[in-house]
Amino acid sequence: MSHKKKIGFVIGTLSSGGAERVISTLSNSLIERFDITIITFAKSTPFYALDNRIKVIPCREKVNKPKSAFDSLKLNYGLVKRISKISKQEEIDILIGFITSANILTVLASRLNGIPSIISERNNPLVEDVPKLWEILRGLVYPKASILVLQTNGIKKLYEKKIKPDKIAILPNPISSGLSKLRNNSIKKEKIILSVGRLDKNKCHDELITAFYTINSNDWKVKIIGDGSKKQELTDLIKTYNLSENVEIISKVKDIDRYYNEASLFVFTSKTEGFPNALLEAMHFGLPCVSTDCNFGPSDLINDGENGFLIPVNDQKALTTKLSELIHNKDLQTKFSENAKQTTEQYMSEKVVAQWEALINKHIKTNLV
Repeated sequence: MSHKKKIGFVIGTLSSGGAERVISTLSNSLIERFDITIITFAKSTPFYALDNRIKVIPCREKVNKPKSAFDSLKLNYGLVKRISKISKQEEIDILIGFITSANILTVLASRLNGIPSIISERNNPLVEDVPKLWEILRGLVYPKASILVLQTNGIKKLYEKKIKPDKIAILPNPISSGLSKLRNNSIKKEKIILSVGRLDKNKCHDELITAFYTINSNDWKVKIIGDGSKKQELTDLIKTYNLSENVEIISKVKDIDRYYNEASLFVFTSKTEGFPNALLEAMHFGLPCVSTDCNFGPSDLINDGENGFLIPVNDQKALTTKLSELIHNKDLQTKFSENAKQTTEQYMSEKVVAQWEALINKHIKTNLV
């Protein structure tokens, strides 16, 4: 009979996002010392591999988008009750939520069950697109959590206005140990500029395409890994520039390590971030990077001119200049590559997971009054 403490992670689905990768990495790393259940709102096939000892329990087969405020309240009331019921059935000792809606439901369910809760916010609260109701609920509910986990000190400063500093912890994203093992220095680097991220207005992939067109380096190629609402628009831009032979958009990638290993450069053009997983992973694979200095995350990773380039957000000229400089300066590529790998050592899975484990053990013994 197991005497391990039991963790319940809560998230909408286990799709291909950054929060889902973090939950998968944490679950796989902690399963030796805890029993782990991942509670999802809707049934979904996990995108990232999970240890077969990890239970995944959906609240519902599927979740339809609410058509009214009443429908939304009804749906989320039902989800809270279901999360609470699953937690009781599985005898969960602590609930850990990821992303706003799951965080709020996690805190409410934990209060119903008299167990502690850790919530983890992944986005930049200044710009994220959260419905007004969830914004209000976040202000009311987040202070009731045992602790709020954030990824950068910059975001912590925003939350300190509403939540006591001693109820906030800063924990960066861990680099997946499985991904880390797939780094392969023996693979010959191709003349490929890589970018990874959702194809939406925030990621600004059009700026990379335009910079590449301006530089006119015909012996190089651009590969953009991602999917989203701007895919057709970006495809049309590639055709407009007559770059179909040199610029490729690839969606639904499982073997992301292959692209990190073969590429020579990485470009990150986001307007805003919570914490840039793709940039961290690219640096971990030793890719020289050009990144926007957006809030929040890139400046935590890149010391401009030492282990990469930081450029202003939406500065097309700076992107074109720095990308061209990197393409034509092999010594700079080598310098950035070596320094980038060194920078990411502190984000290795075992180091970040150890911090999470200490936090869980500290709060798992806390009984709510």
